[in-house]
Amino acid sequence: MTYTNKHSNRKVYLSIVAIAILVIAGFVAIYATNQPQPRPLHAEVGVRAGDTFTYSIIGTSEFAEAGIEDTPGFDQYNQTDHYKITITDVDGPIVSMDAAWRFLNGTQINYSQTIDVTNGNKGDADGFWAIYPANLTVSDLLRPFGGDGTKVNATSVSTYADSKRETNFWFINNGFYDTSDPSLETLMYDYRNIYFDKITGMLTSYDEYQVFNNPQMQEVISWRLISTSVWRV
Repeated sequence: MTYTNKHSNRKVYLSIVAIAILVIAGFVAIYATNQPQPRPLHAEVGVRAGDTFTYSIIGTSEFAEAGIEDTPGFDQYNQTDHYKITITDVDGPIVSMDAAWRFLNGTQINYSQTIDVTNGNKGDADGFWAIYPANLTVSDLLRPFGGDGTKVNATSVSTYADSKRETNFWFINNGFYDTSDPSLETLMYDYRNIYFDKITGMLTSYDEYQVFNNPQMQEVISWRLISTSVWRV
């Protein structure tokens, strides 16, 4: 199936989608109140060559009835041992990194890429994307020179083994329809919660929810930072 953005007023019948919309709407109402004015565009890089960040990845599924299967490739997340990012170079806003996706069976996928933290452009279109400018505050653009206009929604304090660190948060939600269904009634609702360390700009946790109405199912991909060379997790 190929899904594309849904730009219509068709009703989504799956109840969990309605609940998700209400949750997201609550976030919007909270964070839209008393937000400070945006600061001038800026972009600092908070990582350094040699920094490492290691994540766990887990996938969970819920089905409305027996006989429904995960979407192709989803099972790879539960075969993951860890996913490690090593920063290899920083040149202005361009961050170079090596990534190692290691699986429980001992196999590993290695690749290298660059990312421009000011606009999100990557050397590998399918590579790691969740690194942002350092020291962003609420209402700052995540990609100061990008085109999507997404902003930091909130900042909180996270407690780690040896420190407390400020953590930025943003979320996004979208509706999509299956292009192979001429009725446009086969839907997928996608919403994501992303937390990243304010000082380094690196991802600390990420949850992506995909809710389908035909067949009725939900898939969740969760990333969690489990170790880093920058602080004790």
